[in-house]
Amino acid sequence: MDFPVKKAKVLEGRLAGKFALVTAAAQGIGAATARKFAAEGAIVLATDINGEKLSELNGVEGIQTTVLDVTDSRAVINLVESLDTVDVLFNCAGFVHDGTILDCSEKIWDFSWNIN
Repeated sequence: MDFPVKKAKVLEGRLAGKFALVTAAAQGIGAATARKFAAEGAIVLATDINGEKLSELNGVEGIQTTVLDVTDSRAVINLVESLDTVDVLFNCAGFVHDGTILDCSEKIWDFSWNIN
């Protein structure tokens, strides 16, 4: 059975002139988001703890990169204080432990909550 699909209207430049901060931008959803925001006209600051992987975004028009460990509150504060404004925040940083919640140690539980 064929279902009618209504194509969404593509709007370009929706983020023109906006400054976007993206955490965990080195790969996956974070990287895709940073690229899409830049394609929509945003000036993107892409951050991640993995500087080597993050450097793959270097040279992408509209994207600047900086290494950031979101578990280091002083580093986060320093970064935020260095910015004039943030129009869009996409906090993609997160952590998923192996196993079930019953297999999770208190240390891993705390680490997960501190990031997520």
